[in-house]
Amino acid sequence: MEDQIKAALEAFWDEHAIPAEGGAPATVDDLIGPVESMIAVEVLVALDKITGMKLPSSVIQAGGYATRDEFVNKLSAAVLAYVAKKSKS
Repeated sequence: MEDQIKAALEAFWDEHAIPAEGGAPATVDDLIGPVESMIAVEVLVALDKITGMKLPSSVIQAGGYATRDEFVNKLSAAVLAYVAKKSKS
């Protein structure tokens, strides 16, 4: 499941990062504010399908993510921790 989550997050970042000059993906910091909340909702929909449960928006780090690696690693860790906690309940 971890590999699926990370692959989905990487693909999501690549699709939603605004291209910087030269065509390289920009950081989340370069995204327009109102788009950020929409991005959070969209990524949770994809992750809900992978995990088979409704994930809360609290798994997303407040203030966003500065880099692709931070987005993938921190959000996947938060999702996996939530899934593990709910599985024990």
